[in-house]
Amino acid sequence: RSQTIFSLDSCADVCFLSDNIYDYYNVSQGKVTVPNMDDGEEFQLADQAFDILGFTAQEKQDVYKITAAVMHMGGMKFKQRGREEQAEQDGEEEGGRVAKLFGCDTAELYKNLLKPRIKVGNEFVTQGRNVQQVTNSIGALCKGVFDRLFKWLVKKCNETLDTQQKRQHFIGVLDIAGFEIFDYNGFEQLCINFTNE
Repeated sequence: RSQTIFSLDSCADVCFLSDNIYDYYNVSQGKVTVPNMDDGEEFQLADQAFDILGFTAQEKQDVYKITAAVMHMGGMKFKQRGREEQAEQDGEEEGGRVAKLFGCDTAELYKNLLKPRIKVGNEFVTQGRNVQQVTNSIGALCKGVFDRLFKWLVKKCNETLDTQQKRQHFIGVLDIAGFEIFDYNGFEQLCINFTNE
């Protein structure tokens, strides 16, 4: 089977990512650099690890696209429509990128964020949303998508690493306090905490 090695630059192009981490609110709220760590090199190692674990080129690209979509979602802007309670999009550049990465229509994405159809009794009704409600929905969607991606990654790794050998059951305790090297909790700490839970 052929292995497709993505470079940081080619992945950035496919995922519509800039070189400025501060363009992405969801991943730039804490410390964004670690001394003596090269992001490009770390990306290559992760990409190679995906190959070793048996991920297909399409699966790898989908992981990168979903992660990038979550990053772009943090930049989607909304504003209140005049005197109404209804929110509306404030530009669609980021939403367009999110839609392309998810493989859906931009107008449908915005429609479902701004005026979702909800079930009331036996009927579906359209519910208008204000800016705060849309912002909350975006946050929940980011969390839900990333949660499902993370669980899929864990399942895929477990399937690949699963052996049919007899196992001895044991309980272990892992103290990872030494990994908390950041002054501010950022994306890395979120990932650590998420993994622990």
